Amino acid sequence: MFDSPRTHTPQEGIATLSVIAYGEHDGMGMGLLSNGEAYLTQRGLAHLCGVQNAHIGSISRDWHEDKPRINLIRERLARNGAVPDLPHRVLSFDGHRLYCYDLAVCQAVLDYYAVDAGQKAQGDAQENRIKYRGDGLRNFIFGQMAPFAAKIPETPGPLRFFPVSEPMLESVEELWTASVAHIWNLYIMSFWLAVAYVDALRQRAAQAQWNRLGLYVPLKAILEIQAEMVNSFWARTEAPDAKATEAA
Repeated sequence: MFDSPRTHTPQEGIATLSVIAYGEHDGMGMGLLSNGEAYLTQRGLAHLCGVQNAHIGSISRDWHEDKPRINLIRERLARNGAVPDLPHRVLSFDGHRLYCYDLAVCQAVLDYYAVDAGQKAQGDAQENRIKYRGDGLRNFIFGQMAPFAAKIPETPGPLRFFPVSEPMLESVEELWTASVAHIWNLYIMSFWLAVAYVDALRQRAAQAQWNRLGLYVPLKAILEIQAEMVNSFWARTEAPDAKATEAA
């Protein structure tokens, strides 16, 4: 029997983590978290290992104690990755508290009861270790929770910036066509800039005091006006230097 959550409480310190789905299959409690991880409940892990629920509870209680069972489980976790601060997360589902064990912890505890426990090794743990080898346990949980997997929110990845590059030209003809088009665009732009500049000079000449009648001014006169403007500009620019020379 599987249920979708109506209420869920995030773990303290992890505000965005919650239970997306919870259910039981053959007495093994399992589900999915909002970060996409699968989990087993404390009773579910006990069922997987063939031990009483109290045995799994004592592992959580003694997690920071120097005890042989804890040390062996922590050593397996260290060989396969990192040792968590706690072996479980405390979350709630529909107002009920859940002790959620991630799959790395579940695998280490299962290996202990199947291999490392010696004379206390459990037959159920040995069978389930073979049955759920590799990603078998994860695939089993996701298979049971398939209707609820779509509810897991996507985590946005980091922004990536890619350099903008020109598309590759496939042939010499395309390269030649693109070059001619670029040169033609530059020519058109230069032409209209020149037209605008000459038109501005004509308007200034038509409004000059010596052209009171506003007669048409030939291009030669416009060029002479332009030369006078340039000479006047340079004269104003060099004037301070001349004064400084005289002062010296």
